[in-house]
Amino acid sequence: MNQLTVVNEVEQHVLVFESNGEVVTDSLTVAEMFGKEHKHVVRDIEVQLEKLKEAGELTWGESNFGQTQYQHFQNKQWYKKYLLTEDAFAVVAMSYVTPEAMKMKIKFLQEFKRMKEYIQNQPKIPNDPFGQIELLAAGTSNLNKRVSTLEIVVEKQLTIDYGQQRVIDKAKSKRIYYLWENGHINSEVHDSTRKLFGLLGRNLKDAFNVNSYRDILKKDFNEALNFINGWRPMV
Repeated sequence: MNQLTVVNEVEQHVLVFESNGEVVTDSLTVAEMFGKEHKHVVRDIEVQLEKLKEAGELTWGESNFGQTQYQHFQNKQWYKKYLLTEDAFAVVAMSYVTPEAMKMKIKFLQEFKRMKEYIQNQPKIPNDPFGQIELLAAGTSNLNKRVSTLEIVVEKQLTIDYGQQRVIDKAKSKRIYYLWENGHINSEVHDSTRKLFGLLGRNLKDAFNVNSYRDILKKDFNEALNFINGWRPMV
């Protein structure tokens, strides 16, 4: 997949997500979005970590780059990857200077900002049960009626969060590459994985009557995963 194709498909992907209360991206996402091999992105990250070490900034590097692992969905083997804060992403992406890469960097930075604003604007829910009851009961003399009303509103209005978006995004990729690599598609009609991503995206939105898969309701999350896992392109 070349860089221009990635820019055109960026809206289909979750670029950043929350991990342990911090907004991050990861090396897999960077590799995919910039049209690079993952091993090359890992190399770029480790070059920067070495430079930070030489500059006496290893503590900063360790606090902004988090080494972790991922399991490949085909061979089930575990491989190294990195989590990157916004600052770490900026350091690594600094050397990506093609026009397409510049557009992609802006997309990432916009998503970091949007995600941080999203988290900041979330209501603070009390941790203790009594505080939660008091919050639910505020402004009403009938607690049971208030709780029932709030549950209905929440069920109808809450959409999937960033973590669930990430799960759906990866489920789509897993399904498409499974169908593609096992010959379960008509290659004359669907001659690229890009077309399959587009078709699955449209079918998913039609199935749940939403403008974007990000608008799928939380209550429909498992049903959406079942839809993706059983999806096949119509010839």
